[in-house]
Formats: sequence, structure tokens, C-alpha cells
Amino acid sequence: MTEQQFEQLVRELEGYAKARPARYKVKVALLAFAGYAYVLAVLGTVIALTIGCLILIKDGSGGHALLLKVGLGLVILAAVIVRALWVRLEPPTGIEIQREHAPRLFLVIDKIRNALGTPAFHHVLMVNELNAAVVQIPRLGILGWQRNYLLLGLPLLLTVTPAQFRAVLAHEFGHLGGQHGRFFTWIYRARVTWAQLLQEMTARKHWASFVFTKFLAWYAPFFNAYSFVMAREQEYEADRNAARLVGPHCMKDTLASLAVVGRLLEESFWPSLDRRNKETATPPETYLRDLAGTIQVPAHRERAQAFFGEAMHEQTGYTDTHPSLADRLAALDKVPAKKGAPPASTSIPQLLGLHEDSAARYYLGQNCDELCNQLNREWAEQTTDAWKQKYDENQAAQARMAKLKGELAAGTLTDDELWEYATTVELLDGGEAAIPLFRQLLNRSPNHVSANFALGRLLLAHGDRTGLERLEQAVAKDQEAFLSAASLAEEFLVRTGQHEEAAGYRERVIERRELLSRAEEERQWITPYDVFLPHDLSRDAARALANALSALEEIGEAYLVRKQVRVMPEVPAYVLIVIPSYRWYEWREEEKNERLLTRLSQEITLPSNTSIVVLGSQIKRQWKKKALRLIPALRLTPRSTDEASEQAAA
Repeated sequence: MTEQQFEQLVRELEGYAKARPARYKVKVALLAFAGYAYVLAVLGTVIALTIGCLILIKDGSGGHALLLKVGLGLVILAAVIVRALWVRLEPPTGIEIQREHAPRLFLVIDKIRNALGTPAFHHVLMVNELNAAVVQIPRLGILGWQRNYLLLGLPLLLTVTPAQFRAVLAHEFGHLGGQHGRFFTWIYRARVTWAQLLQEMTARKHWASFVFTKFLAWYAPFFNAYSFVMAREQEYEADRNAARLVGPHCMKDTLASLAVVGRLLEESFWPSLDRRNKETATPPETYLRDLAGTIQVPAHRERAQAFFGEAMHEQTGYTDTHPSLADRLAALDKVPAKKGAPPASTSIPQLLGLHEDSAARYYLGQNCDELCNQLNREWAEQTTDAWKQKYDENQAAQARMAKLKGELAAGTLTDDELWEYATTVELLDGGEAAIPLFRQLLNRSPNHVSANFALGRLLLAHGDRTGLERLEQAVAKDQEAFLSAASLAEEFLVRTGQHEEAAGYRERVIERRELLSRAEEERQWITPYDVFLPHDLSRDAARALANALSALEEIGEAYLVRKQVRVMPEVPAYVLIVIPSYRWYEWREEEKNERLLTRLSQEITLPSNTSIVVLGSQIKRQWKKKALRLIPALRLTPRSTDEASEQAAA
């Protein structure tokens, strides 16, 4: 299902659900049952055929040997199908919090859980994320029997007030609470389960998974689209449930605060961490304390107010079931406020809790520091190698930048060196310092694609609309830059409230993605019945490829061709077709072909957009007779006489 088809279907269902809510729920329920029905039908068919074979054998019918083989094969297939379906989802990891160590935390968990009818949690884990989540891991696969995990991000607790944290918990619990209704909860679980099942089966590539992957590849996106309207309504309902507990004013403050804190960390904390990486070879031991301190800096208040305004400009889309901040706040206006409750605030000091203790201090007490230290140590251990590697790269870049700066002053830099200098300055000193250098390069080479793109990106980041023109110039010379450029343009226009123009970019992005998807699909399947043309590489390039392939003694013949394609024919679809030549006494051809395919993809430099096909002995004649009949093979370097004689004997 393409993005356009998905959005179109969801729009239609939004109107249908509003006009006929009961019928919409029935259709979603029937579609949910269809997934389980397919699984049961597959297993039922295999079991029925197995029983049929056993009955025929028992009745004394002829062909006992054949029936026994078929029956045994069906039993094995049934076992393999069950094994393929029995996907074990890995449970989340984190620091387990015990009730006796955080009594206040468990008291508020119990109160909200009882108020909303949420199932008990088997584990409460502290994680290093700016988030809180309820995760259910089914112990019986699609049959359920959930083990419930509550994940609490310590960065979240450090950056919100106790009241805001209660609102976050109430929203998350609301997804599984009785006030949502069993039906809504079941659909919510089904959406997650089918998506996880498809992801796991696709990743494992078990040979029996094909029975389900083809069905799930169609079913999971379709069910996701059909239930999208309900999932969106669940987000509003979770907000309302939370607002009834903590008050709509508190829920509004919480949503606004989370939007602002996320941008503050993105714009201030993470860049500051990058700057520290340029100065020290080891990650800081005060990671979480510095993160929490970001929102306490008075200089950030003015930026935070601007971030809140930009968040209010965002519109609800179809890539996420979460509505926009503005729509969520508007929906909460309909929830009656408690008597005597203060109005919702958009004051940055109040939103960020600058005058209150954090939720971490309030709910974790004396264990807060120890948890911070433990997560700090874990974060440092996980990032030490990457941090040191990046530090070394920064040191090398510093030396290179100093050398290029001297050559710039002498006026001896080439365009490539000036591009390198500008990108290095951006890496080490920031985008503002690099803008004049990119302009200088474009004064020399106005059509420099990368410089136009970089300058456009930086100008938009600084709120300068002229960056759009630079991005368009980059795309005019290189269509491969379109998706990145259009995404940057759309983000800037949404952030500045220019929604109509942003929608135009989004439509172009969707059309481009759909085109690329159709092109990828056409290039993905390669058969001997496709039309192949000779490659258009230069003689030297073809000879270099042939020499590289000659180093692999498993290769007997090799062909480089172009598949004739209808979608995006201007982009060549190269195919490297290899016919192995194993020694006559070697077995396990399929395993060897897989290893050869891996070596080819990792060790051989191929033209861009090249697929690799390794032909087995059973199909190579068909390929040579049909697809390769008129295509000359690459001229591989001859090997020794002994090797050649062994290949001839094979």
C-alpha cells in the first residue's frame, strides 16, 4: 500500500466512522478476526490433510509408502509452521524498580491503575529515554497472555514536574484501561502484535514463514490503515481519561511542556554534547545531570517560547496516530475543569517547572542520585568506543582545517578543497561559521549541488526562506537530492505556519516515494524471462570488474547486463549474473551459493543500482537458453591448467 493509498483510505474511513460509528467498529472487528482466521485456517488445513493420510493408511488403502511420506511431510510442515508463527518478542530491558525502594512512585502507579482499570504490571523498568510507555509482551504469541512492563524514562522524570509526570502516566495507562473498553484495547493490541509479527518474520527469514509473510505483508498495512481512525481516537480518549484524573489544565501544561522540552534538548543539549566530544576523549560522567540542567538555564526561556509557538503550528497528519499539539489542546477544552483548578498556562517557567522539584526527586527520593549514576555509567560504557572514535576524527579534522585555512588565505584552494573546508568548519564550529564559505564556493561554482543543498539547509535552520531557492537549485541538478530537500522544505514551512505551501511539498514527496517504490519493485524480481540488454560500461570499467571477479575461484562464468525497465528507465538497472563452477565432489550447492553471494556483495565494487544473481545448476541452462543467449560473458582471467581441467570435468 502506497502512502497516497493509505492516506486516501484513512480519509474515507474518517468520514465513514463519523457518519456510521457502529458499522465502522463492526468492520474493524471483522478485519481483526480475519487475521486470526487465516492463521487457524492454515494450521487447520495442514492438520486435516495429516489426519486424512492417517485414515487412508489405517483403512488399508493402496500406496502406503506414499501416504506415509506425505503424512510425515505434513506433520513436519505443521511443526515448522507453528515454530515460525511462535515468534518470541524480546522483553524490554532497564533497571528494575522495586516497590520498597520507591514507595511514592508505586503509590501513584497503583492509584492511577485502579482508577482506570489497568492490568497489574509485572515489571517497572527505569530506562534512559525521554519517554514513558506501557509494553505488553505476549507469552503465547498471537494468542496473548500478556506480560506487562511499565517503562519510565529517567530523562523524562528529570525534566517534568510531579503533576506533569502523573498526567503522562495517566495517558499511557489509559490505552490499556477499562475506560477505553475491552474492544478498543483488543484492537490496540492487535495493531501492535501484527506489526511486530511481520517485522520478526521478515527479519528471521525462516523457510516456512512464506506461508504468513505474504499474507501479513498485505494484511498488516491494510489493518493498520483501517484501524487508524480508531487508534487516533484512542489518543484523544487517553488524553480525556488523564484529564479527568489530573485536570484538563494539568494535561494541557504537560503536553505543551513535553513539546518544548524535546526541542530544547534537540537544539541545546545534544549540540553541547557534540562540542564536548571535540574537547575530551571520554564521555562525561554527568550526562543526565547536564540534560536536566538544560531546561533550568534562563537563557533558554526565550527560545522555549518560540518552540512552543512552532509546535502549535504543526498540523495533524497521517504518519502518526498522535494528533498535533494544537488539536490535542483544543480537544481538552471540552473536558470540564475541576472546581477551583487554575487555568492552563503557556508561561515557560511554569511549563518547564523551573520553580519546582523534578518528578525524579519527588518520586524516587534518595534513590534518584544512585539511579542517575547507574544510568550514567551504562550510557558511558555503551558510548565510550564511538565517543573516542569521533574524538579522534575531530582531532584529525582540526588539523586538516588549520591547513586548509592557510591555503584559503593564500588563495590556492580548489573547489573540492573549499567544499572540504566548509564542511569541516560546519562540523567543528557550527553552521553559522560555515555559511560564508558555502557562499564563497557558490560564487565560484553556482551549480555545485552539495554546496547549494548545504547552504539551503543552513539558511532554513536559521529561519531564512531563501534557503528554499538553494534547495531547488540543488534538486534541479540532481534529482536524488529531492526527497531530502523536500523534507527540509516541508519541515521549515510547517514550523513557520505556511501550511498550504508545505502541503505542496508533501504531495511531491509522496509522489516521488511512490515512484521509487514502483521502480524498486520492478527491479527486485529478476527472472530469465526479463529482457536484458548489454551493459553500457566503458571497456576499462568492464575489464576491471572481470579482473576482480576472476579472483574468486568459485566463479565459472559472469555476465553484466541491464534489465529493461519501464519505471524510471533513465536509471540503469544492472544485473550481475554469476554461474558458479564447483569441483565435482563438492556438495551443498545452495549453501555455497549463499556464501558466494555474500562475498560478491561485500568484496566486489559494482556499478550503482546493481543486483546480483547466482545461478544454481538446475536453472543455469534455462537462463543461458533464454536470457543470456545473445549477451556476451565477461572475459575472466584464465586460471591454471589443473583448475581448468577440474572445471571441465565438473
